[in-house]
Amino acid sequence: MKKPAPPRPGGRSERVKTAVFDAVEHLIADDPGGIPSMAAIAVRAGVNPTSLYRRWGDVNILVAEVATERLVRDLPVPDTGSLHGDLTGWASNVARNLNNRKNSALLRIMTATARASRTARDLNSLPIGRRIAELEAMLARARKRGEYAPDLMDILDFVLAPIYLRVLFMGAIRDADFVGRLVDRVLSPPL
Repeated sequence: MKKPAPPRPGGRSERVKTAVFDAVEHLIADDPGGIPSMAAIAVRAGVNPTSLYRRWGDVNILVAEVATERLVRDLPVPDTGSLHGDLTGWASNVARNLNNRKNSALLRIMTATARASRTARDLNSLPIGRRIAELEAMLARARKRGEYAPDLMDILDFVLAPIYLRVLFMGAIRDADFVGRLVDRVLSPPL
C-alpha cells in the first residue's frame, strides 16, 4: 500500500490561500468600512468562488481569519535588559503596526468577529493569543531577573487595550509619548 505524500509547504493550496488573503487585504484597504463579498474576493484573487465557500464557508469567517493572521503576526520581543525597555519597545511596535489604514481596518474586523473569553486561561485561543504569549515570555524573563513584573491582565488592561482603543476610535497614534506613559503607569510598583 502506498503511503500518502506529506503536505507540501508552499504548494498550490498555500498559493491560493496567499492570493485570497492578499485580495481580502486589498479590498478592505480600498473600503475600510465594509466587508468585501466572496465574489469580489474571488475575482481579485483569481480563484473560483466555490473554492472560497468550500474552504471558508462564509465571508465573515474568511475575513476574520485574514485579520487575525495578518494583524497578529509575531513581533520581535525586545530584550533590553529591563522590563521597562522591553515593554516600551514591544508596545511601540504594536502601536506602529496599527498606525496604517489597512491594519486599523483589520483590527476593526478582528474585534468585530472575536468571541469572548470567559477565563484568563483560554486567552491564548483568542485572536490576540500571540500578543499574550509575547507578553508572558517578557514577564517571565523580567521575573527571572528579579524585577517587579505586574500581572498579565494589568498589561492587557493598561497597555494593550488603550492602544487598541485609541486606534479603533481615534485613528493612528500620533502622540510619541503615549505608549511610554502607559508603560510607566503599569510598571509603577504598588504601594
